[in-house]
Amino acid sequence: MLRTFLPAACVAAAFLLGTTARADEGLETNFAGTATGQYLYLDVGGLGVSIKGIAAEGKFGLGAGIHVQGQASYNYATLPGTHLTNWSIGGAPYWEGEMGRLGAVANYYKAQFLGLSGHATTFGGFGEYFANPYFTFGLKGGGYAGDVSGTYAGAQVTGYVFPDFAVTGAFSYIRVNNLASQTNLSLQGEYLLSQDLPIAVFAGYVYGDVSNGGGTTHKGLIGVRLYLNSDGYSSLVDRQRHGTVGTIGHFGPVGENY
Repeated sequence: MLRTFLPAACVAAAFLLGTTARADEGLETNFAGTATGQYLYLDVGGLGVSIKGIAAEGKFGLGAGIHVQGQASYNYATLPGTHLTNWSIGGAPYWEGEMGRLGAVANYYKAQFLGLSGHATTFGGFGEYFANPYFTFGLKGGGYAGDVSGTYAGAQVTGYVFPDFAVTGAFSYIRVNNLASQTNLSLQGEYLLSQDLPIAVFAGYVYGDVSNGGGTTHKGLIGVRLYLNSDGYSSLVDRQRHGTVGTIGHFGPVGENY
């Protein structure tokens, strides 16, 4: 199903928005990538969990505004007396125009805990609107299936205080097997240290509310990200808009790569 869904969604995006395609304007990015390392601390009802993670994304432009992206991540979580690991791999075909981008995404996740393992595949769509030089709006939604199944949806807005400093606020909703759901509110800031040496630092906070008396969660995160591209984009706003898809392509809250 995914083999037919992803290309079809990408072609549909190009057809619907093709009148504003950027390729003829010389703005097509042939390659862009990111490498990210981060640390998260999660508090769940007084239980503290430390999570260290790495992630990488790379995308190629195929012409006429069409792009394909690959992504992978690995996370190691330390709990009292034990640990949990998970990794993911996936891809996203999408169309990018002068005013935004639209595409589909699928990721495979596998986790291991106390000798047990579980897996799930997420699939969905996303869109971003570059409203002006200062604001980007995004929407995402889809589902997942495997050892657990459910749906997800989210919305986010990124404001550029200046070209190398971005602040993102986001809402996300995840439902599991019609049994429970979690609503998340996120706030994250990211600063590009140098346009010549494209390394950015970021920090954020995620508040989660679990249904059916599940309580609340609190998560703080910090990290560092390396930006690469082949077309000379230098500012953070250009690297985010014309580089890899980033958090709008993940099912979870902003700042999480799992």
